[in-house]
Amino acid sequence: MTSARTAPLSTPTFLPMMQPVLRRGRSFLDREVLPSDENERRLNTLLALAGERGLDGVVIFGAAHTPENLGYYANYIPTTFHSALVARTGEAPVLFAGKGGARDHPYIRTVSWVADLRYSATIGSAVVEVADSWGAPWHRLGVVGLDTSLPHEVRDEVVAALGKRFVEIDDIVVGQRRSKSARELAVLTKANSIARHAAAAAADAYASGAGRRSALAAADFTARARGAHDCRITAGTSLGGVAAMSEIRDDRGPLSAVIAVEYLGYWGMAAIRLDLDDGDDAPLDNLVARMRPGADSIEVLAEADGTFLVNGIGCGLVEAPMWGYGHAVELRPNDVLAIVHIVPTAERLELDVRTVVVEATGARPLS
Repeated sequence: MTSARTAPLSTPTFLPMMQPVLRRGRSFLDREVLPSDENERRLNTLLALAGERGLDGVVIFGAAHTPENLGYYANYIPTTFHSALVARTGEAPVLFAGKGGARDHPYIRTVSWVADLRYSATIGSAVVEVADSWGAPWHRLGVVGLDTSLPHEVRDEVVAALGKRFVEIDDIVVGQRRSKSARELAVLTKANSIARHAAAAAADAYASGAGRRSALAAADFTARARGAHDCRITAGTSLGGVAAMSEIRDDRGPLSAVIAVEYLGYWGMAAIRLDLDDGDDAPLDNLVARMRPGADSIEVLAEADGTFLVNGIGCGLVEAPMWGYGHAVELRPNDVLAIVHIVPTAERLELDVRTVVVEATGARPLS
């Protein structure tokens, strides 16, 4: 027995992307695409900005669920436990990493540019020990990820060790990561290309008779075969929500999904449409046409024809600038934005996606 829907389904306000229990660490450092001087330059820029606030050094925390900052500055993706990068201008940086000891350090040395690798069960006191070893006295450190990356007991130990000698500088990092370098844009473009090839593989598999879940599996396989280190697929459902690939039946029928892939620490996205006509590009085209430096996100979204989720994309699937209805964001040059168009119909939730980079004259698709 079937029933007809008389009203559009409710629209989700976010697009959850399933995360694996254990993240895969990058197995190599591509020195041709992203040489180590890129990470070192970023860290030196952060130290200079922190110095303008009167800080003597920085401590950047990360963990498996929040690896972006350590990937950005140290080219290191924690797989389980929390880690920290400690740095000061004129001093060799120190990376605290490992799964309970130093047995992972030989592997980490092939990935991260940071030469001084250490492990400590009490990371706060270890940070103080490093700072005390510097050639000049220190008074205050800038910390990043203190409240977002550390378990409560670890955070408490860090705060107790540093006392009042720290200032949170997450805002500096957010601003720095927003402006993508030419190398970053090249890697983001490659990630987008991998995502598009994966989406095409799903369509080809479905056209050859595969079921919907098998077609999505073909997308996952293609993404990893082309160099992606992580792949996540979220599909719209007939109930108006979203589901992970594992929840989709291996049958025939229309399906709309978004595939997100990670390449060298950067994310790319593409839309998958199975047994569906091409989507209407006009709403996305019109939204992108209004994006330019200085544009106000509330005004841009107010004139949009449809429902959109817009946020920055880079080392994280969701990073600054994060748009929201009622929350104003001003666009800047070199912002890279992922735009998800959500179209609830009487039959299903349909999704489309586009990634753009903001330039002086406006926004262009990242291709």
